[in-house]
Amino acid sequence: MWVASLVEGWILAVGPEGGPFRIAAVAAGVEELLKLLVVVVVSVVARREFDDPMDGVVYGSMAGLGAALEESLFYQRVSPTPGSFVPAAELVRLWAHLVLGGVVGFPLGFWRAAPRRVIPAALSGLALAVLLHFGWDAVVLSVPDGAAPGLGSTAAGVALMAGSLALYGRLVVVASARSRAQFAPRSALGLWGWPFERMNERRPPDG
Repeated sequence: MWVASLVEGWILAVGPEGGPFRIAAVAAGVEELLKLLVVVVVSVVARREFDDPMDGVVYGSMAGLGAALEESLFYQRVSPTPGSFVPAAELVRLWAHLVLGGVVGFPLGFWRAAPRRVIPAALSGLALAVLLHFGWDAVVLSVPDGAAPGLGSTAAGVALMAGSLALYGRLVVVASARSRAQFAPRSALGLWGWPFERMNERRPPDG
């Protein structure tokens, strides 16, 4: 994220003054690309262990979490005032970066099962994460400083949050199913913990 801030500054310094949409586009593109590169590095360094989609989701999410924490520290350094730390904003930042990092990392988990499809899949995941990130930043940056967001901005923000979370949840379910089929097909454990394991215990075994 520190590198991302430098790259974003260089890009925005070139050309006309950046409006909210240009700033949102640069931030979304640079930050999501660097999250993808983090997962790529992990997949290469730990290629023997990086072998299923859940690895992509986990390491992508961790890259996103690290990005969110670094971004929060950046804002504290820039504006070290008591009012600069807003719990709601911090929670949204943590949530958004973690979710989008998981979206970016998910396709890379297929590199062993479908190596020829990984690159286009990874680019598609990157494009989707950039689009969601851009949408969120565009909504936030379009609201004037000190003004309350209007109904349209609030609705757009909620829709982006709900859509991103639903997508992330679906990817986690798919990744969990692939991991179970690959490593523990006979395991009675499910994705959910208590009280859902009770349901798994009562479920008849396959076959």
